[in-house]
Amino acid sequence: MFSGRGTPIGYAKAIADHNLAVMPPHQLSSCAAVAGKHVERKEGREFVTYPSSYNPGPSLCDHLEFALKHEGVSLEVLAALFRAVDQGPFEDELCRHIQARPTGQNTRRLWFLYEFLTGRELPLEDVAQGNYVELLDPERYYTAAPVNSRRHRVRDNLLGNVNFCPMVRRIPALQELEAKRLASEAAQIVASYDEDALRRAVDYLYTKETRSSFNIEREKPSQKRAARFVALLRELPDRTSLNRAALVQMQNVIVEERFGERGYRKAQNYVGESVGVGLRQRVHFVPPRPKVVPRLMRGLLSSLERMMASQVEPVVHAAAISFGFVFIHPFEDGNGRLHRLLIHYILSRAGFTPKGLIFPISAVMLQKRQQYDACLESFSKPLMTLLDYTVDEDGHLSVKGRTSGFYRYVDFTRMAEDLYLWTEETIRTEFRDELDFIVRYRKAREKLDDLVEMPDTSRNRFVQFCLQNGGRLSAGKRAKYFSALTDDEVRALEQVVQELLMTRAGPRPI
Repeated sequence: MFSGRGTPIGYAKAIADHNLAVMPPHQLSSCAAVAGKHVERKEGREFVTYPSSYNPGPSLCDHLEFALKHEGVSLEVLAALFRAVDQGPFEDELCRHIQARPTGQNTRRLWFLYEFLTGRELPLEDVAQGNYVELLDPERYYTAAPVNSRRHRVRDNLLGNVNFCPMVRRIPALQELEAKRLASEAAQIVASYDEDALRRAVDYLYTKETRSSFNIEREKPSQKRAARFVALLRELPDRTSLNRAALVQMQNVIVEERFGERGYRKAQNYVGESVGVGLRQRVHFVPPRPKVVPRLMRGLLSSLERMMASQVEPVVHAAAISFGFVFIHPFEDGNGRLHRLLIHYILSRAGFTPKGLIFPISAVMLQKRQQYDACLESFSKPLMTLLDYTVDEDGHLSVKGRTSGFYRYVDFTRMAEDLYLWTEETIRTEFRDELDFIVRYRKAREKLDDLVEMPDTSRNRFVQFCLQNGGRLSAGKRAKYFSALTDDEVRALEQVVQELLMTRAGPRPI
């Protein structure tokens, strides 16, 4: 895991000394005989080499304070470490460390985090003086409204709780995307169109999102299932909260009726494919064991509400919860579609999406399938190197060892950035293009009707056939549906389609 120069310090030392099986944190540090700080960036992570003077020394607590100060908060590493240490001796060392500097900011953070992550209370008196300190630096992390811990004089501003707590770093790319104020841009786009254009666009936007979400899963739903999904998308913004029962009901709506579930899964599932002559399983992703799913989901739903109440930036919020959900994979079927439904739920409930409308984000995810898969794999690939599992001849998978920590404290920074980029493209292309097409189609309809008065169904069919064939009506379609039209009429109608509707690439249902 560590690839820096010199002697590991901070989290890198804790991981190495205690042989911790953890997802690699975003920064790992070392110290060496160098003149200044050196940073090497590799696969989205930073390997930082500090001058030897930064070496915290032999004390584990000093290394943890260094980590909190220079590397940030890694709940997963800390939770794994606190499970791995010899509890009695470590608590003695930690108590002495705290008593030696009871008002130190990182000392109090470390004290709070030990008790938060272990549920154990150290034999120490509460802090009696000193200013409160934020647990997460708001300039480095997205944070929730703080809750004061009087015992430590620490302001807990985590995005979740001990059962599930996403982390999102306030990297420059996310700050730049925030500054674009996409919600305001979307509102301005909506304001520039009349009610008729918006009304006509809505149906297609919901249908497009439904079709794209199923296509990502390589599924083609029946008309009935697609209609149920659209209805769910439409009523989702009206839900003021989500709980287990609501998620089960949503799962029942989007899958085939016989695969509807009564609760969270009871079996170990995985994402994979059958390969080879013997149809052996190639496993791409293993979610947590079923016995820990209820606790993880309680934490996720609690985190959702805490972020909503704290008005955390909506796209960051949607990324943390929706990707957290799909990594937990709480159902046997429908997890991917529910993951994307949660994005719409959070963006709508936070007021990011204009009321009554929807951004067809799944359409962009489908177009950028490789990017979407890479985003998921930024978590799944390192995870799979840490899991010990077996698959029997019947395809049943078994996981060995404790794994729940891998899914509990995930860094969702990459997911937040990608979702922001997909949302930006959705607003500026899919959303705006659809509204533009509606306006152009109204003009085209008037011109088409001036040339030939056809029933709506025939007119729409003519336009659709032309869009599917590069702006011209094929001989076969003409013979079958439009034999009554003259050559001049067909050419004139084609010209209208070409001039007003062919600026939008690709065929589109009318």
